[in-house]
Amino acid sequence: MGMERSMVVDNRHLSTKFTVLVTSVIIVAVVIYLAWSINMQQAATEDKVLAEARTLSIQMSAAWDYINDSQTAINYNSDGSYDFKGVYCSIAGKDIAQRFTRQSEGYIIRYARENPRSGTDEPDVFERKALTLFATGESREQYGIEKYKGEMVFRYTSAIEIRHNCLPCHGEPAGEKDETGFIKEGMKVGDIAGASSIIIPLDLYAKEARTRTLQTIGFFLVLLFVVIAVVRFALRKWVTEPLTQANLELHDENEMKSNFLTIMSHELKTPLSSIIAFTDIWEKSSREKSEDEQRLVQEIKENSRTLLNMVNNTIDVARLEAGRFEITYDEVELVDIVSAVVSVAHPIAVKHNISLEKRISPDTPIIISDWEALRKILMNLVSNALKFTGAGGKVDISVSYLSDRSRVVIQVADTGAGIPEKDHDQIFERFTQSTQPGDERINGSGLGLFLVKTLTEKLGGEIEVDSVVERGSSFSVYVPIDSSK
Repeated sequence: MGMERSMVVDNRHLSTKFTVLVTSVIIVAVVIYLAWSINMQQAATEDKVLAEARTLSIQMSAAWDYINDSQTAINYNSDGSYDFKGVYCSIAGKDIAQRFTRQSEGYIIRYARENPRSGTDEPDVFERKALTLFATGESREQYGIEKYKGEMVFRYTSAIEIRHNCLPCHGEPAGEKDETGFIKEGMKVGDIAGASSIIIPLDLYAKEARTRTLQTIGFFLVLLFVVIAVVRFALRKWVTEPLTQANLELHDENEMKSNFLTIMSHELKTPLSSIIAFTDIWEKSSREKSEDEQRLVQEIKENSRTLLNMVNNTIDVARLEAGRFEITYDEVELVDIVSAVVSVAHPIAVKHNISLEKRISPDTPIIISDWEALRKILMNLVSNALKFTGAGGKVDISVSYLSDRSRVVIQVADTGAGIPEKDHDQIFERFTQSTQPGDERINGSGLGLFLVKTLTEKLGGEIEVDSVVERGSSFSVYVPIDSSK
């Protein structure tokens, strides 16, 4: 049940992570789209307002032209006599512009010119710049977005040119009064008489743009919800549920294998322990023993111990993988561990003519760790050293207190075959050995160094290897003074 709950939690985490990933991708896409959309909307808004301003300008120009073209009908009576009525293009155009301005919401239409005949026609900064451009012939219209009386507006100006019907009021001779009483400017056809100025508020367009933006965000939020719902359903239906089931089946299968291996190992361990016990009893018996008998019994005892060590390693690995290997912290005297290992390894060393020595630094303190775990670590390292060291070789066990005062180092060095540098990492993997040709005693399960590394890490330590082929190897296990922290 614990395993199943753990898998469910892991799969939920997977689903949550995937959901966060999809959400992040969609949010980034929405942000990029909104940035692009806002930029496009601004451009579209400016084009739309420009089209509206041009339309208004054409309408005002049409009204202006109509009044201008109707001067004859306005000022001549039915009998053909001339009677100036005071209704001319400038007056009519300004009146229409004022009426439009009063009746619209924020729109302003006016006329501006240099040296105006009326104070209301005095140009502002934007209009004066436009008139300058019109005078040079660079352009016949000028527009842009700027702040006007605290509000963002669209400004548009278009040039008003002198036409033939304008000459009676603005033509030659300059300085002479026209029919309206104003002084003529001496202008000619095509000259710039002034500018039609249109101001369009942008608040309505901005409101429309905000509405479209909110609609877009709403659409993407709905899309995000739908995508997340579909993804989570699909992930649960086609990924997490099958994965959970497969993990449970795999766990059950591994549990069965582990249990089988543990049972078989225990079944092997019992007779092996009995064999070793019987050999001890035989060795201690008082009956006379021949050299052949002693040699054969010693071989039986040594091989039984080797096999028992392999079985123990197998059981420990199975317990580690099943999470059933418990670390028990207590005060540990490393001298006792070294002595216990040496007492077991010394007969093997003597048999193969290998020197086995131990050195323990006097300042080595009592540490807080797991006695049995440390014994297994040292036992496996010494067994490996003896296994790979030939007759006449040497195996040294040393324990020292590091200068940082927080760790001790247990070192096992030998003068054996050595390990190729390319194998330094893989020797700590399960069922892996660095075999050297020509040594028939090299055998084992390949679990020893894996167990050493795993137990060392469980104690909060680390292991290092330094080895040169044909010169020997040195394994250093660094263990904290207090592994319980």
